[in-house]
Amino acid sequence: MKHNVLIADDESEIRNLLDDLFNQDFNLFFAETGDEVISHLQSSLDIIILDMHLPGKSGIDICQHVASLPLEQRPSIVVVSGDTSDALVKNAYELGISDYIGKPFNLVTFHERIIRFAHDINAIRELRKKDKEIESLAQTAMKQAASYGRALELVAKLNDCETPEDIMHCVAKSMQNQDLKIAIQLRSEQTVYSYDVDTNTCSPIELQIFDVLKNHGRIYHFGRRSIFNDTHVSILYKNMPYEGTRSFDAILDVAAKLILAVNSRFLSLVQQQSLISTRSRLKSVLGLVTEGIQSVERERRDLIEQVELKIGLSFHELDMTEEQEQFFVQLIETEIRSRGESTNLKHLKKLIVDCVDDMVLLQPSKNSNETSKSESIVDSVTSDDIELF
Repeated sequence: MKHNVLIADDESEIRNLLDDLFNQDFNLFFAETGDEVISHLQSSLDIIILDMHLPGKSGIDICQHVASLPLEQRPSIVVVSGDTSDALVKNAYELGISDYIGKPFNLVTFHERIIRFAHDINAIRELRKKDKEIESLAQTAMKQAASYGRALELVAKLNDCETPEDIMHCVAKSMQNQDLKIAIQLRSEQTVYSYDVDTNTCSPIELQIFDVLKNHGRIYHFGRRSIFNDTHVSILYKNMPYEGTRSFDAILDVAAKLILAVNSRFLSLVQQQSLISTRSRLKSVLGLVTEGIQSVERERRDLIEQVELKIGLSFHELDMTEEQEQFFVQLIETEIRSRGESTNLKHLKKLIVDCVDDMVLLQPSKNSNETSKSESIVDSVTSDDIELF
């Protein structure tokens, strides 16, 4: 791509000479006065070959004007002038010109100098481009690091959630802090929980989206919306960045890992609640078993007393001595009692009591004074949660 070069000189012979010298190398523009040079600065120029003494605005005025422009809009200035006084040359360099060449000049040398300036401009532009790319990459890296940091904080907060509603609110709030609007659905075998960050309750359309797309793979994009699925969780992002941008890629990476953590925490919570519910039911069963055992014991005692009474009343018909009667009564009573104590009900009760006691240790405790055994078992439950990375 050719550079745009402005030749500013009030002498037509110089303009024609430079035209012949550079028309194969550059896109050339011409100016005869200082005001024309200022007008050309509105367009994109790469190099100005400038005579210091132009009608209207002088070369110094033009240099001052160029120096006031933003750095990326400043063309390189090469002064070609018959005035080589020290004060003028020094003033020109102080204003940022690239070179000062006195007239007359060697055409070959001058041509090669301008070509070199063109190469330097290309090198500078390439460096600026790389600087911008590096800056962009650095900003992207910082954004991704911040995004990963927020995701790690969210995973830590998930472990403190005690209900499915807490999980949904925690995820929605974290995404909202990143200017992302979501709807989330948690599914267990018994219950489906849904939440929308804008309306709290998911709309019929959102519920239909969850129902249709929950089995369409881990990630599904449609428009500026994306849904992330796992076995028991779906998260619908309603305002994803445009696909192909670095922001889109960063959110995609984090969300794909986050869905695993949310699914794991929800599954752990469901299992924990199931254990608590089962323990409660076992306690109810334990009460019924205890009542049954007590009832059987009462019935057995009544039966023994009735048998003893009937045997005692019938001994007189057998013409036994008092010692013989006492011996047989004790023998029968001992046998009946020993058989009564062999019932499996007490063993069943002990099994249920032991089971309930073990399940108490599985419940999360907020009391910091829990025994070390309880703490170790609670830790074993929460350790099932999948970390983000």
